[in-house]
Amino acid sequence: MKRNTTPLCERLAWTLPKAAEAYGVSYEGLLEAARDGRLITTRPRSRRGARSWRHVTRREMDHYMETYEI
Repeated sequence: MKRNTTPLCERLAWTLPKAAEAYGVSYEGLLEAARDGRLITTRPRSRRGARSWRHVTRREMDHYMETYEI
């Protein structure tokens, strides 16, 4: 299995746990926002055809952070 060697801060999309790590926010908070529709995510198909982990783009994370910043 290949590992992505691109640093987290330079990626254009992440899984929710990696996005939480990159932005320094709670994974549970991101998951709740994704479930509520406040954070737009995609679920690309895996090689087997099943839906894979939720992914979020850099653009959407930046928008989310600006909108819900305290």
